[in-house]
Amino acid sequence: MAPNAHPKTLFHLVPTNQVARDALVHPDNKRFVSSSRDGPLGLEVGYHVSSIPRGHVITKLGRNADLILRQSSPRNPMSAVHVAFEINPATELVVLSVRSKRLSSVRFAALPSGDKTRTVQEGEEGPAQEAPGGNAAGEQITGDGVILYGQYYRISIASYKFNLLWRTSDTEPPKALAIQGYQTSLQLLQDVRSRDRPTENDNSEALSWHMTRLDTVKGSLFKDIPLLRDWIGEGSYGTVYKAVDRTSGHVFAIKVVDLKKYDDVDAARALIHREIKVMKRLNHAHIIEYLGHEHFQTLYPEIFMPFREGSLTSLVKTTSISDYEQLCLNVLRQMLSVLDYLASENLIHRDLKPDNILYYTLPDNGGLHFQLADFGLAHHCSLAKTFCGTGCYQAPELWPEKSKVSAPQSPKMDVWSLFATIVAVDSQFKEFPPRTSDYGIVLSALEAKAPQSFLEPMARLHPDRRASAAQMLVHTFKGAGLTTTRSKIPPIEFKAEKTPHTNPLPAAGPSSPPQTRNNSGKTRQRPKAATRPLVVYPPRGSRYLPLAPPGRPYRMPPVLANREGNPAQPAASQLQPIRAHRDGVFKRHANLPAARANALAKPPPE
Repeated sequence: MAPNAHPKTLFHLVPTNQVARDALVHPDNKRFVSSSRDGPLGLEVGYHVSSIPRGHVITKLGRNADLILRQSSPRNPMSAVHVAFEINPATELVVLSVRSKRLSSVRFAALPSGDKTRTVQEGEEGPAQEAPGGNAAGEQITGDGVILYGQYYRISIASYKFNLLWRTSDTEPPKALAIQGYQTSLQLLQDVRSRDRPTENDNSEALSWHMTRLDTVKGSLFKDIPLLRDWIGEGSYGTVYKAVDRTSGHVFAIKVVDLKKYDDVDAARALIHREIKVMKRLNHAHIIEYLGHEHFQTLYPEIFMPFREGSLTSLVKTTSISDYEQLCLNVLRQMLSVLDYLASENLIHRDLKPDNILYYTLPDNGGLHFQLADFGLAHHCSLAKTFCGTGCYQAPELWPEKSKVSAPQSPKMDVWSLFATIVAVDSQFKEFPPRTSDYGIVLSALEAKAPQSFLEPMARLHPDRRASAAQMLVHTFKGAGLTTTRSKIPPIEFKAEKTPHTNPLPAAGPSSPPQTRNNSGKTRQRPKAATRPLVVYPPRGSRYLPLAPPGRPYRMPPVLANREGNPAQPAASQLQPIRAHRDGVFKRHANLPAARANALAKPPPE
């Protein structure tokens, strides 16, 4: 009679070829062989199989692992630890992780529902039926991959072939058992000394939002599981979903664009192509990263991005924030850095608003990291001509009939949009934006806020007078986050009545020269004494120095006073010739022989 499965067993690896059947009778594996509900015998996989707690690692397979698979051949070599079943801490999904250097030695594919006993021969393809996990049955995955709860698989590990069958239980579903075992393992790890902990306990890579791939293939590096997609939001240009990578188990975001909404499909596809090209070339910490794309030639192209916690709008509306002033400063500093970078690339975002500023929490200090997203309207400065943006955040130059401003589109459009964004966040979206489509009312509301704010240079109507992002970084944050060379950034021009925005001049200290008043009552400074230049070139033909040869300037010795207090003429022995270095550094010749010094002091023959 087959033994019952251990309560902590998650699934069984049922052998489907002779090599795998031999693994069941191995002495080290006998205690982990059982069946589930009178099913076929198989190797148990669960946290109880591992001899010591290993955190996110459930069970390892190989020549010297938790479950022993020892048969190795030159064609199908078996590593000491060939594969491991792990829990992804972020998504709590089971991931088949390949530890062998030969990634192609591990392959698996989903089986049709209910197919538990069929033996799949090497190279045979299964029927193309839809599996519960959203992957077509028979679609083969090479290397790492997510093992969905309740989905049956066929797995090939070197020369071993198994069917993966989840253990059926009336008490708890497989996912609850897996998460419970993971949490118990983490608690046990706290009592294990650091020197006794396994090396694979480092979760830094598993906790990151993506894992680096060793294999390079054409196309996208990410492949999602359609059944696990979660709707996040929808805009005028597409729908955003939270997706799970089929290989690593990590989450990422997918923007799906519906081209059927557009009259000209080819023109809309060209805009998406431009967005992808722009995102590929950008590299800034506060710009959302581009991870790939798929289905570009269809009516539903997809763009992959990292998944973030939310937008600036959702942060303000759903989170209790104690210090909005500090929040506004953080958003302002990080977004000004982005806009300066885009301006250096001659790019305009053209749709900066709170909805397009995403954020996530930094694991180190709990601070918020903001990133600019949605580059669908981004364009080169010389090519940006069309009307674009979101009404309440549009720059005045886009509404010449309302603002009386006639100017071409430039990166300073984004500066105005950032000012409007800060006003909206500071008022918690209560005072701004107003609920109207009349841009004249929007413009009046922003103009009323400008004189009261230190951001007044960003809110000037004409872009020629409006401060750039680089100028605001220098003026407000002492140049932190600059991309533009600081020497190329002119100061912000202020009117006389707006001098409080500038730094006041320092008061005269004790070392300041005394001040006197003239007849008109104006303060005048006492004339300063002429200072002696650092390097003095003697007159040509001087009797004290010969003619200076090319590239050999001389430094005059200090003038000494005699007993009567009159300046004494320097003697020839006091001369200290120097040599001009190619980089402008002058080196002094010290302790020259007397004969050579006298020779240098003599004038050359006529």
